[in-house]
Amino acid sequence: MRYLLLLLLLFLAGCATSDRRYFTFDLPGTGSMEPAFSGGDLMFLDTKFPYEDLKLGDVVAYYDKRYNMSRGVIHRIIGKAPNNQWIMKGDNNVTKDKYFLRKDTYTGKLTRVDFK
Repeated sequence: MRYLLLLLLLFLAGCATSDRRYFTFDLPGTGSMEPAFSGGDLMFLDTKFPYEDLKLGDVVAYYDKRYNMSRGVIHRIIGKAPNNQWIMKGDNNVTKDKYFLRKDTYTGKLTRVDFK
């Protein structure tokens, strides 16, 4: 019981001092990011990671209403695009994403994965 209480206190202390907001996302089974990530994997996204600090290879979440999707997209940055935008692609997709990642569509950077 003491051990559980200690873990809870450490968790709460970490939450109180953190200046970042994280949220989890249950990856749908689309297969676009396999084999790195699969449907049901729990993704942790840092929603305050600065857009300006993104780099090639980062996996990020974004939501662009032009896709007519109820949820966002989690894909990898594969290149630079004009006007401070990024080219995105699912690891298992043949083609790159139709729309560029922009600062106003960026949701957060992947920081951790709990594999199913």
